[in-house]
Amino acid sequence: MSHHYNVYAFRKKPKQRQFFLFNDILVYGNIVISKKRYNKQRIIALENVELEDLPDEGAMKNGWIIKTPEKSFAVYAATPTEKKEWMSHIERCVADLLEKSNKKPAKEHAAVWIPDGEAARCMACGRTQFNVVQRRHHCRSCGKVVCGSCSTHTYRIDSLNKKPVRVCDAVSRFNATILNGQRKRG
Repeated sequence: MSHHYNVYAFRKKPKQRQFFLFNDILVYGNIVISKKRYNKQRIIALENVELEDLPDEGAMKNGWIIKTPEKSFAVYAATPTEKKEWMSHIERCVADLLEKSNKKPAKEHAAVWIPDGEAARCMACGRTQFNVVQRRHHCRSCGKVVCGSCSTHTYRIDSLNKKPVRVCDAVSRFNATILNGQRKRG
């Protein structure tokens, strides 16, 4: 089964992608040269996939979120029926795969990034208005669009990167609280 979908994949605008669902993986990529070649294909192991329904909002209809430990993003089908069929097929493949392999589903998933166009101001302080000088930054943990002043920390998120990545100050404070609590118990 395959269909085109518009995908928010860490960019400013939806991008059309071709999806292919197999028993154990989901593959998606760009269509290039008269629909004969696929570019920048990504492979997602279904054992790590979790789906979340998205309510219809304005022009954004028939959507759901595909969550994985490495990357999470919104997908939009052309019709409600197509959305229902895709979600059902993916969920069935995930359930069958987990049952056959005796594996547990992933517990942590990457944040879905808020599209740049949906944040004219910093989502943390609300004061900084984004422009050529005041750049947008995405918190790699929660997905919010924040200013540089509200994202001065880095944190290691094992499922994303072995190196520390940019996080907003709220996530940094939360992580520090958890670490301090663990040190007191340990």
